[in-house]
Amino acid sequence: MAISTHNMVLVEMQKQRKRSERRRAWYKQIHTVSDTRRMLLCKYVARDHYVAHCHKKAMYGQSKAKGNKIFGGGRVQNILEQDHEGRVYNNFRMLKPTFLKLRDFLLEHTLLRGSRGVDIEEKLGIFLHMVSKGASQRDASEFFERSKSTIAACFDQVLKAMVILHAHEVQLPDPDNPAGFQRIQESKKFFPFFKDCLGAIDGTHIYSYQSVEKAIPFRNRKGEKTQNVLAACTFDLQFSCVFPGWEGSAHDTRVLQDALDKNAFSIPPGKFYLADAGYTCRWPFLVPYRGIRYHLREQNLANLRPKNKEELFNLRHSSLRNAIERIFGVLKGRFKIFDTYFPYDFSKQKHIVFACTALHNYIRRHEANDIFELEERRAEWARGTNEDNEENAGTSDPPTTVWAGRRSTQPVSRHASIFYSAEAILE
Repeated sequence: MAISTHNMVLVEMQKQRKRSERRRAWYKQIHTVSDTRRMLLCKYVARDHYVAHCHKKAMYGQSKAKGNKIFGGGRVQNILEQDHEGRVYNNFRMLKPTFLKLRDFLLEHTLLRGSRGVDIEEKLGIFLHMVSKGASQRDASEFFERSKSTIAACFDQVLKAMVILHAHEVQLPDPDNPAGFQRIQESKKFFPFFKDCLGAIDGTHIYSYQSVEKAIPFRNRKGEKTQNVLAACTFDLQFSCVFPGWEGSAHDTRVLQDALDKNAFSIPPGKFYLADAGYTCRWPFLVPYRGIRYHLREQNLANLRPKNKEELFNLRHSSLRNAIERIFGVLKGRFKIFDTYFPYDFSKQKHIVFACTALHNYIRRHEANDIFELEERRAEWARGTNEDNEENAGTSDPPTTVWAGRRSTQPVSRHASIFYSAEAILE
């Protein structure tokens, strides 16, 4: 042991002696050459030292310039600081004041915070852009100039916060004063016949990414892999209950029964919901007469007024229950992430449904005008399924005016004029 230690000391002394000799040779060389050669020599030595110890190679498959761009960021702040309402709405599906209110809500009620290099506004903007445009992580990485790992982390953090937002925004209506009751109360067609109705229920199919081994039960009658989502809404187009997670092959009645068994959906005594003929005729769900013309399109194609009480009931029922069909159209029109498959695990897919329905309620509660509701009504009018066509059933003359929004009596804001063109919003 002593011999090995002695050898180590000798080796270290030899190393120090060599370093001293090289240092003396360096100083001798520097002070014996001219000033020009001395500057060049120092330049070359400094460059070699930088390349060997300080230079970091570019990312694999990317140039150095692109690597610097990927980690730049700042796109969300650029959009918000321009005060261009159309650009903010096009990327985030909400106006700038609503965006800032949502940020403040998440700061107050959730654990979402900004991190090093990525503030909370950018995290929220990344999430809203991905669910609104249906953008993949690669597309969002290029748009926001962030790495894909940063995009994925921001998406997951905001998604957890949106589940908390869902608990605040999506709630069952008050039995004594339900939301949207004015639509029934102010119409002689519905009051007092539907005075105890709280809303409408139905199921919708949303694309679901599944592996080959698990795909069979998720294929619906059209052969597409989907999940069957049960939803209930009020007549002012607000979600009051959302129950995702069932396979696309499951029947709507089975999904509804599971929601009732798990207390995810409940109905007060004496109240009821409207449902289509696909559900079982039982209280508290009011379904139409079977075998009788029901849909508004069928009524318009027949070009006849109701002949008996059954046809009249089906006509009134279809006009009122059409709210659940319209809210699905508005939801899928606003959030394009539902138009395609994304390779997320199934629990995250269910959380995305919760997040988008909560954002839908939040936007409609804070903004007086909804361009996507207007576009959905225009599409219904083109299909002949708009409820206003009911007043003209049996006549050849079309209505003189198109119903443009009965939800709010507030005047149209100065920002709304830029949203009335579908081409300006829906790219």
